[in-house]
Amino acid sequence: MLARFLYKSYTIFYAVSYWRKQHVTPAGAMMVGIVFLSGLFGFNILKTSLYQMMSLAICFVVFSFIASLFPFRFQTRVKRHLPDCITAGNKMVYEIQITNLSPIVQKGLILYENVVDPRPSLKTLLEQKEPFEHRRNIWDRKVLYFRWVWQINKNMNAFFSPIALPDLPVGETIRVSINMTARFRGYIHFSGITFGRPDILGLFNRLVHIKLSEKLLVLPRPSKVEIPMLESRRQYHPGGIQLASSIGNSDEFMGLRPYRPGDPLRNVHWKSFAKTNELVIKEFEDEFFQRQALVLDTAATVEVHAIFEEAVSIASYCISSIKTPDSVMDLMFAGNQAYSFSSGRGLGNTDKMLEILACVEACEDSNIRGMVPTLQEKITSFSSAICIFLDWKSSHKQIVDIFEQAALPSYIIVLAKDKSKMTQKILKDMKTLKGIKIITCAQFQKESKKK
Repeated sequence: MLARFLYKSYTIFYAVSYWRKQHVTPAGAMMVGIVFLSGLFGFNILKTSLYQMMSLAICFVVFSFIASLFPFRFQTRVKRHLPDCITAGNKMVYEIQITNLSPIVQKGLILYENVVDPRPSLKTLLEQKEPFEHRRNIWDRKVLYFRWVWQINKNMNAFFSPIALPDLPVGETIRVSINMTARFRGYIHFSGITFGRPDILGLFNRLVHIKLSEKLLVLPRPSKVEIPMLESRRQYHPGGIQLASSIGNSDEFMGLRPYRPGDPLRNVHWKSFAKTNELVIKEFEDEFFQRQALVLDTAATVEVHAIFEEAVSIASYCISSIKTPDSVMDLMFAGNQAYSFSSGRGLGNTDKMLEILACVEACEDSNIRGMVPTLQEKITSFSSAICIFLDWKSSHKQIVDIFEQAALPSYIIVLAKDKSKMTQKILKDMKTLKGIKIITCAQFQKESKKK
């Protein structure tokens, strides 16, 4: 009951605050303040005449408020010029193109960027905890206010200040620059644009809403970590022609054979068909290329949320560092089930995989042991592997054993709060730390600043 009451209170408070930011001008806020102050100090009308000021201020506020309920006439065409994606934490400038289609010059306009309603559901508010919430006092944890604010900020992802527009002549087009900084990876969902104009008294804004739904991908910030060159080798892949997309060895001609239903027409040897009037197919050498596995641990609690974000940043750097055209990388992680995504040679660029990383979430219920069947199935096709672990348990040791049994070159990155404790924990299962790098939060931040 308490959580439901708090949720409804925060929802109403946010709606009122959002309405006030777009409707009430600074002069209007001052006038409302005069109403309250004059009413407070002029309560006794026999000893002071402040009630006269309050009456006059109330008349102004009521008249201006009623006038603001009627939107002004403004016909326009609006277009955002957004980039394909941005990186979390980086400043960005994009433009909005505005064309005045009204028969009159538009003056004194204010532009507001609108995003999709960021208010979380009651279920999300109760289940998705704020990072480091365990450090707050019991009162803050009970009232859920800081958790609410964190979820609002995460869903919005960026904040936009109102922009005062210059005069818009009839039929003219202007471009307005918008500055923003995305604080979280994921998406920014735009819902539309609002144009405001102060009423005749300048206390409230009259608004015109333009629907313009778009979304902008915010990629995780890549964190550079030195990864040694693994002695990987090119592996044979049945059906490699389709995977390679006619790159490298796939163009090496081997011979001709009769056509079979289902063969691609692009491999038909048309010169032989012209001579014999029978379809003949060209055969090529099967593909050998490098394939690297990137295993990401997503089993993170709220207490290690910062460590999980660092793991995603490292994974982003590993994916972005793919430069050889004849290699493939498989991103693998476990949530409610095991997931595996491939990019590289013949499978598209790394943008799709970075998009997946931008949206991946930590899952307290996930277990990295769920990737064992998938790894065992694909282990013979991998040339090397990189693992990013958030802890060291028996399940992590099992993943490492799979690579060792297959004699597969691998490099293990373990993120931890305390390096010495994590070292002792790993040495209980491993004879040596060769091929294992332990990174602490403080060390990671220090290395990032040096880079």
